[in-house]
Amino acid sequence: MNITIEEFLSLAKKYQALGSSTQRLLEDVRKGSFKVQDGVRLRQLYEFLLDLQFVQCGAGEVDQMVAALGRVLAEYQSEEEERIVSEKWVPEKGFPGATLWIQREDGKWTIAPSPKEGTCLGKCVKDIGSAKWFDKPLPLLVDGQ
Repeated sequence: MNITIEEFLSLAKKYQALGSSTQRLLEDVRKGSFKVQDGVRLRQLYEFLLDLQFVQCGAGEVDQMVAALGRVLAEYQSEEEERIVSEKWVPEKGFPGATLWIQREDGKWTIAPSPKEGTCLGKCVKDIGSAKWFDKPLPLLVDGQ
């Protein structure tokens, strides 16, 4: 592993900032015995390992840990806890206008509850109360076709 001193110091600072409980979680993950108790610690550890993976360029153990934590996070994270990360105006077919669609962290889309641009960014899905999520924004068919 060849890294610059700046990369090393950056990783060291991030590791120190994780705190002892997350560092213990890292040890538990390395040993293969861990329980998911806290999604925040798990996400912090995952982000740290992604940085480490980038610096190490294909180190087997780190890649395996990133993959394992990615699977656990995907199972652990509730749809209600997803945050809104993007907005997009989609033209409506047969109507002179557009509908504001919002996207959550996992890439799913829904119609914004409010037509004001920027009102949902950063909010949790549970805070906006939308029911139906799609793989991509869809042009609305106002004439029922």
